This record gives sequence, structure tokens and C-alpha cells, in this order.
Amino acid sequence: VISTLLRPRNWKPPANRRFFLDSYEVGELCYAAEQIFLHEPTVLQLRAPIKVFGDLHGQFGDLMRLFDEYGYPSTAGDITYIDYLFLGDYVDRGQHSLETITLLLALKIQYPENIHLIRGNHEAADINALFGFRIECIERMGENDGIWAWTRFNQLFNHLPLAAIIEKKIICMHGGIGRSIHLVEQIEKIERPITMDAGSLVLMDLLWSDPTENDSVEGLRPNARGPGLVTFGPDRVSDFCKKNKLQLIIRAHECVMDGFERFAQGQLITLFSATNYCGKIFSSTLYFLLGNC
Repeated sequence: VISTLLRPRNWKPPANRRFFLDSYEVGELCYAAEQIFLHEPTVLQLRAPIKVFGDLHGQFGDLMRLFDEYGYPSTAGDITYIDYLFLGDYVDRGQHSLETITLLLALKIQYPENIHLIRGNHEAADINALFGFRIECIERMGENDGIWAWTRFNQLFNHLPLAAIIEKKIICMHGGIGRSIHLVEQIEKIERPITMDAGSLVLMDLLWSDPTENDSVEGLRPNARGPGLVTFGPDRVSDFCKKNKLQLIIRAHECVMDGFERFAQGQLITLFSATNYCGKIFSSTLYFLLGNC
């Protein structure tokens, strides 16, 4: 998988849309990755230096361009001295969700101590059935193999870690702290595998919530994404960081025009790593490099 897909300089979309793995090979890949996730905590404890990536949404060309411009995870690249953390939303909307998720899983298997994946809100069957991943699996693998592979990927997604803390100072998550998350321990206590319909408010806030529109809007507000979801103000960010002795929250989940946006006087950063999102918004594809803290 890695030799086929990790081609930062010369990857081109396949002329034939047929995916190069069959359902048996997808199953083998998912099983091997799942065994690693089973032994990881729900909140990863990571070290710097580390590169942090926001939403990819099946835009494999963006991932290859990032790897080409800033280094890529192989022994010929920079994996021997720098870790990689991806903040979820690997699939849906883009044209190459299968390449994106299979390469990341293969890299996780090859470099389990250096490649880190956490879950986004699109790593859930009820969401990625609607926003493109299921259809891509069927169109590119055939109906039977495609539905089987889509189901297997979603079983694996239920095992993904949910957050990561870097050098005990910086917490990384997909969405935000919402209304329910006050302590890191609340996230650590979530037992995996977990599905979105488990009724966990902590999980919903973690994967779905957003900051308010700017630093002057404090407290909690309804979130336009859907009923029961909230946006949280800079006061919530400051309080959470203080209670947990943290300096910074890094999250993804929102398309920001420059791929990078500060909130709460710099105590929260939003990252987004896909360009031409949904065919209408362009962001500078970005990742965040954290040196030794």
C-alpha cells in the first residue's frame, strides 16, 4: 500500500477509478491497524517535535502536496525524527477517501509509534453514508466488496483514539470542548469501541462542537450544525486550559480560509488541511509543526 500510494512527487489520480485493493486486503489492513488502536489509550500522550494535520476529507492530492513540500513519513523522509498527528475527517466529500484512509492506516501499521490518528465526526457510519464515502466504496470496489469494505472501515473507526496531549501542554481534538467537557479525565473514561448513537454527550461535544464566531462572544450558543450542538466561547477555553494545566487547544472540524485560525487570544487554534473544500472554498493547505516544547 505504502509503495503504491506514498508518492509525494508523482502521484496522479488513477485513470481507471477502480480501487487497487479488494475487500480481503482491506480487511487485512483494518485488522492489523485495529490491533494497534486496541492497545492505545483514548487520550494519546505524545512528544514533540510533531506535525499536526487538520481535516483531509478524501483530498489525497492535498496530502501528497503537503508531504512533497514539507517532508513525508518514511525513512527517506523525516519519520526518524518527527511524529505525525492527524485530527480526523479522513473521508467524505473528496474524490479519494479510499486512498487517504488506506495510506494513513498502512503508515500507522509501519510506524505505530510515530503516526497517530484520532477520530473526527465523519469517522461514523451514519455520517459517511451520506457524504460520499459509502458511494465511493461501492463505485470503486463494486457493490458487494464496496459495502463490505465500508462497513469494515466503520468498525475500525469505532476504535480510534479521541484526543491527544503533546508534552503535557497542548491538547488536540477534532471538534471542541462544547458544554460538557471540563476535565481531560472525562475523555479518558470513554470506553472504546464506541458508536455515535451511544448517547455520550462528551463524544458529541468532542467531535461536533465549534468555537463561537469571535472572542467577544462568550458562554455557550446554539450551533447551526444541528439540534443539541453548541458553540463555546473564549471563557470556556480559558477555564478548560486552566483546570487541566494546559496551554493550548488545537482542533480541526471547520474550514478556515487560510487553513489556520486563532481564537481565545491564541489559546485555541483551528487547522484545516483540505483545499477547494466542497468545490467552493479555497484554504491554504496547512499543517502545524510543534518543535520541542
